[in-house]
Amino acid sequence: MRFDGKQILVTGGSSGIGRAVALRFAAEGGCVLATGRDAPRLDQLINADVTGRIEVDTLDVRDTAAVRLVIRRLIERVGGLHVLVNCAGVSRLDPVLELTEADWHDVLQTNLTGAFVAAQEAARHMSGNGGGAIVNVASVDALIADSPAVHYCVSKAGMVAMTRGLAHELGHRGVRTNAVAPGLTATPMTMDATFDRIVQVYADRIPLGRPATPEEQAAVICFLASDDAAYINGETIVVDGGLVSGVWYDPADAP
Repeated sequence: MRFDGKQILVTGGSSGIGRAVALRFAAEGGCVLATGRDAPRLDQLINADVTGRIEVDTLDVRDTAAVRLVIRRLIERVGGLHVLVNCAGVSRLDPVLELTEADWHDVLQTNLTGAFVAAQEAARHMSGNGGGAIVNVASVDALIADSPAVHYCVSKAGMVAMTRGLAHELGHRGVRTNAVAPGLTATPMTMDATFDRIVQVYADRIPLGRPATPEEQAAVICFLASDDAAYINGETIVVDGGLVSGVWYDPADAP
């Protein structure tokens, strides 16, 4: 019950890693507010059989005013905020020579700007109320080139840099900031037919031989948010089964 009595906000909580994170926090006793754009999927979380409690609220993180409002309302309603997990994100495949400014801004606004605004608003409360933890969900694409998705790579690299900056500036205020960089994970977004070929290429190169589950990513995220990680600040933990640990892995070498 690492999060008994703790209030947690998870953006992008309607599916995939965000959903698994919300369930994991609640299973460990937390009071969770899961937000996202997909109201029907969010509603499925409300009756989850967990030790803690899950509430839901629709939120598009591109609407920065709405992000600030949701966080302020949550703090007023439950009396505080101890953990923020920035998991809301979109992934698009747009060749660089065809990439429009609108698509560029949409990805950056969702994956990076929305996360910054949420972190800023959360930290304003945490820094004067005993501290807290922020965990940003980045991607291995922050560390390597992935095409055709330069806008996605840039947004996730920005999140890693933002994590270091927030950690350096907010640590003395009691606010720890870390990130997780998931590799290929079996979520509705990555398992969509649009990504079939990419998924197969990635899966063949993972030394552990399979994609991660959302629950495996959630375990690391919850660890970073917990007191078990009390002296970890400014780090990005890669959770990819060894995908980016080398330049090439040949499945033929496997036993």
